Formats: sequence, C-alpha cells, structure tokens
Amino acid sequence: MSEVLDGIGVAPRVDGTLPSVFIMTHSHPKLTRGGAEISANTLFRELKARGATAWLMGVASARSALRLGATLTQPYGPDDFVYHPNAEFDYFKFANPDPQFPRVLEELMAELRPDIVHSHHFVRFGVESFAAIKRGSPGTRIVLSLHEYLAICNHHGQMMKTRTLRLCEKESYAACAACFPQHGERDFFLRKRYIQMFFDDVDLFVSPSHFLADRFRSWGLPPEKLTVLENMPPERPELPAAEARTPAPPRPAAIATPKPRFSGERGALAQEGTPAGRRAAGGVAAAGRLLRFGFFGQMSPLKGILVLMDAAKRLDAMGVDNVVIEIYGDYSSQPPDFQKAVKEALEEASENVVFHGVYDNAQVNDLMRRMDAIVMPSTWWENSPVVIQEAFTNGRPVICSNIGGMAEKVTHGVNGLHFEVSRPASLAAVLAELAEDPGKLSALQATVTPPPDAGTVLDEHLTLYRRVMN
Repeated sequence: MSEVLDGIGVAPRVDGTLPSVFIMTHSHPKLTRGGAEISANTLFRELKARGATAWLMGVASARSALRLGATLTQPYGPDDFVYHPNAEFDYFKFANPDPQFPRVLEELMAELRPDIVHSHHFVRFGVESFAAIKRGSPGTRIVLSLHEYLAICNHHGQMMKTRTLRLCEKESYAACAACFPQHGERDFFLRKRYIQMFFDDVDLFVSPSHFLADRFRSWGLPPEKLTVLENMPPERPELPAAEARTPAPPRPAAIATPKPRFSGERGALAQEGTPAGRRAAGGVAAAGRLLRFGFFGQMSPLKGILVLMDAAKRLDAMGVDNVVIEIYGDYSSQPPDFQKAVKEALEEASENVVFHGVYDNAQVNDLMRRMDAIVMPSTWWENSPVVIQEAFTNGRPVICSNIGGMAEKVTHGVNGLHFEVSRPASLAAVLAELAEDPGKLSALQATVTPPPDAGTVLDEHLTLYRRVMN
C-alpha cells in the first residue's frame, strides 16, 4: 500500500458472484441524514447483508478535516471511509482543488478494484473524481445517481429564478447569466462543458424520477446512458400492512409535557383545556373526527412551510375546527430573514397548528402513523423526496404541490391529492374538503401502496450493475 494510503485498512473481499461495489456520498451518513446519504447507506447495508463486497465513502465537515489533518480515515470500520477535504470546494463548476484527493482516490481504486463505483453525488468530491477512478481502475464501471438539478442550475440545483423564485422550465446561458450577473454567458457555457467533460467518464446515470431524467436529457445527457430507478427506500417499520393503513386513533400528541404551540419566548401553551390542547389530544369536533395532517422535514424557504401556515390560518377563518396541523422540523439553520418570518408566522398561528420542532428520524415511522395524511407543500420541483417514501411506507397518503417529482410520485385521488403550488388557498380548500368528508381520506388511506422493500430495489440495482458491467 502506498504512503498516501498508509494506515488505511481494507476489509477482505467476499467471495461470490455478486459484483463488488464502492459507494460514495457527499456527506457521511453518520454525520448527516439527507436523502442521498440515506439511499447510499441503505444500499451499503443491503449489499453487505446479501454477502456482497461493498465499501462506503462519505465526506466529513471542513472543521473535522482541519482537526484531523488526514485525507482518509476509517472511524467506522475497515470498509467505511471518511474523506476530509483540504481545500475550499468550487460550487460553481463542482471542481475540487484539494491537491491530495485525486491521488488518494486513484490509489484507493487501484488497491480495491471494485466492479462498480456507485456515486450518490459529485459535490465535495468534484466531477474530476470520475477521471481519477478510471485512472486507478480502468475496468471499474461508474454509476451516478442524480438527486437534484445541480449540474443544470447554479441556484442550488433548484431551477428557480434567484430574485423572483419563479419556477424555471429550462436552462439557457442567457437566463443563467440573468440570475447570476457576476457570471457572463461565456462562464455558463464553460461551466456546462467542464461538467459534461467529466460526466463522459460515467457509464450510467440513474434518476429516481422521470421528471428529473427528462430535464437532464434536455440538458445534454445521452439518453442511452440514463435510466430511471427509485432510490433505496427508508427503513420499513415492523408493522402489519393492515394496521399501517388503519387511520390513526385519537391519542395524545407525541409530547410528554405541555409544549408551546410555537418556539419563542411568548405564546400560549397547547395543553389540555385550550382549543389547541383538545385538538392535540385528539378531541373530536362537531364536524366529525379530528384529522391530523403532518409536516416532516427541513423548514427551509422552498419546502413551503409558510404556504402551510397560511393555509392553516385560512382554515381557521373558514370555521374548520376538526383539523390540526402538526409540524416536525427545524428552521434554526436557515437564513435570518426566513427564521424571522417563520417565528412571526408561528406566533400568529391559529390554534389549529402544533409545532413540535426537531424530531429524531428513528421515530419518524411512529410519528407518521399518528397522522391521517402527510402534507408536502414544497414550492420547487423536488425529485423523489424521502418524505413521500416514508409516508407510503407507513400507509399514509400525501397531499402535495402539483409539480415535478412530487406530482409524479403522488397520483391524485389514489395515494394522495394535489394542490396548486405556492397557493395557500388551494391547499386550504383541499384540507377543508377532507375535513367536511373524512371518508375521502379513509378511501385514500385504503389505496396507498407501500413502496418496494429494500431487497426488491437492491435486486433492481444489481440488474443495472450487471448490465453496465457487460
């Protein structure tokens, strides 16, 4: 083993007919729990359980890199690597200026010689990593999962205008330069060519949605190198299917002690004896049984939390008193202006809103089964959100915006309902209709189909791997 990899241990290769797979993701799953990390970790775990030779590599935070001073470490085992960047990443063209990483990755590939490298991102590794993999192990085939529109759009891969936040239908050098006047059209031309040059080393691109795949075909990916395959699913709860589809019975909210309706120093408590407390405790209103709609995930500007809060206020004004909206999420890491807007919205919230704050992802299945439906009011296209998979896994329909990957995954009237994106009035109308006739919600719950289990999706991955190897 070379000096660069000195101290790095390699787990023995498992004999068998399954391909050996090296999995990469832009943040290590033990450090963050985004959709790409969850998919990569589930793939790694399922491959190992199947008896395949598999390795995982994630990226550490810049802070830990400075502290450790090592390019690669193995804090979690001999088949689990953590890359510690040694330079500031170039997020414009996704270039990694770390002088150590190409050589380290190249030598690691020469040592391991995996059949497949399945990368769940190119952020922080850099698009140049694909060339380094091929230099180190020319026979290795590279599979890249696309999780958003980063290569297409410099606005965090969201395909929205920077100033107006209007949805962007298609990239162009002129339109991109208008969003980012510090870069000219020539810069965006060179950006696209730089990324595509290194994408040439990728043997197969995997998209979890047809919508995203269509966007990348229009952008220039060869159709023959692009396929649609769902991400590895989140962990399935140990629950009989019939029970998972049963509407949640009235029960106390998932809080052991009285908790503020919203974060902050002032505001009423959602405790027994108040209207909010009766709703949170599962009280039944005159219009019918209490309906619980849950929001789970990041409380970021594009996740539509302000749309949801506005819709809740409209429901209260309409006199709908058998609905409670329960919010599980965190906004503390968001921009200050947005944090202020969320705090104000929570302070002004009607008593049909209960804000729970941060939740442990390990409890998401139990929390979702307390809901009648999950609301996803995102104002951008999305792709294949983990929240939708989690909801279907727990037998809960999804009420979502009518665009992009959300509208593709949720079939209106079958496993959920659509409303007009960024329109609180439209969302309020959908929820009010369900409140008036809860039977419609029960019918939706009865037709929710759980997503394929991890073993089934792994089989589909293995089929793809064998195809690209041949």
